[in-house]
Amino acid sequence: MSIRTQLILWYSGLLAVIILIFGIAVYAVMSNALISTIDRTLETAINQVLANSSASVIPRFGPPGQVTVRLPPIDAFGLSGVLVQVWSLDEAAPMLIDASANIDDYRQPLDIAALRVVAPGDEPRAEYSRIEKNNSEWRVLTYALDIWGRRIAVQVAASSQPIKEATSALVGITLAASGISLLGSVGLGMWLSSRALKPINQITDAAARIATSDDLKTRLAWSGPMDELGRLSSVFNQMMARLEHLFSVQQRFVADVSHELRTPLTAIRGNLDIIKRYGMDAESFEAIESEVDRMTRMVSDLLLLARADYGGMTLELEPIDLDTIVSEVYREAKVLTKDRNIQVMIRDFEPVRVNGNADRIKQLLLNLASNAIKFTPDGGQVTLTLRQEDYDAVLEVSDTGIGISREDQERIFDRFYQADESRARKLGEGAGLGLSIAKWIVDAHHGAISVESEPGNGTTFTIRIPAIVERPLVSPQAVTRPRLSIIRRGTSTQRAIPTKPK
Repeated sequence: MSIRTQLILWYSGLLAVIILIFGIAVYAVMSNALISTIDRTLETAINQVLANSSASVIPRFGPPGQVTVRLPPIDAFGLSGVLVQVWSLDEAAPMLIDASANIDDYRQPLDIAALRVVAPGDEPRAEYSRIEKNNSEWRVLTYALDIWGRRIAVQVAASSQPIKEATSALVGITLAASGISLLGSVGLGMWLSSRALKPINQITDAAARIATSDDLKTRLAWSGPMDELGRLSSVFNQMMARLEHLFSVQQRFVADVSHELRTPLTAIRGNLDIIKRYGMDAESFEAIESEVDRMTRMVSDLLLLARADYGGMTLELEPIDLDTIVSEVYREAKVLTKDRNIQVMIRDFEPVRVNGNADRIKQLLLNLASNAIKFTPDGGQVTLTLRQEDYDAVLEVSDTGIGISREDQERIFDRFYQADESRARKLGEGAGLGLSIAKWIVDAHHGAISVESEPGNGTTFTIRIPAIVERPLVSPQAVTRPRLSIIRRGTSTQRAIPTKPK
């Protein structure tokens, strides 16, 4: 069963229940109101009859005389539709004493059952009942009381046939109105459900087109208010935009991987052809080994990024000293520059502790430092910086190299992206995954990485990682912070820690 059918059935069923409850309530209220009106009329008739009637004893020899009740003209009270009878209950059978003119020819009690339950000596009592007379329904009020030691019962009746006819008409009108309302609700429900489900049908059709034609450019056109359906359409469009972006990234990724793998494979195949033709030589063997190492590094980097993407790579963070890691990176960077005229320096060096993974942070800094060395010409400088600013540990790797254009700065953290591919190949650059890995490592440490560069004026990468603050921070003007100075002796490095100022 479709959602549209379910909505129509629920809507119509709820409306039917509401109409039924409302009809029953109206029927009960109207019936009770009309019956109460008749009951008040009967009570008024009893009171007027008793107030304007007179009783007398007809004297005779022997037993006490018979009590005679004289009734006033009923029409005088405007009660022409009310039947009145007065009965004596002292005999074995009820005896009619008098009756109103409109029932003078009827000698039977209006309600014999009500008279039979009245016994001499009972307190005055009133009892309502309903009878059928001449194919008509009547409402009867029986009132029994003692007059001069005699038990008298007054019965008054009024036709309740108008009530029956009115209620029957009400039931008919209610049923007719209910039928019309239900038909209207079905039609209205179909229109409303079609209007409400139109965006959902559009989404379904769009998804079907995507499934059949692989068209990720499909978007929904929404001109209505930004309600639930409007937000649904907006979210769908955002989802499609993201899917299109991810699909394009995946396509570019596959193309880049294919391109990067083809280069070393081509080199390996060329050297193998040389070996087959001329035999094994050291140069070809070294070339093959170099390309295999390059492919191994690239596959390892791709595996790391893939595991990071689906959540299979997690880092165990623990308190570490960044100054120790920076010192190790400094020593290894010095080794990378042994055949070149590049000066590696440490500046603004102070101890900072963070919650991190020492191996990954070292990998991060080595990636940045090796990139800086590769793109810095001879005679240039590469500087490592470590300091604490407020609640962050700040690491900087800067160089005086060729710099990065503003357009390239927006994409340097993309996978396989290289600002100057031909120059990168010449300088021995890898597959363009180093900065992507660096960004992942920074993100895993809840930090941020940024770049500032101008072509020809060098590049500075700045990394911020939350620091472990062991004491409240004070302003630099209040306390002179001790700095670590680097003493270089040959190929070794020592740290001299000055004493705290007194």
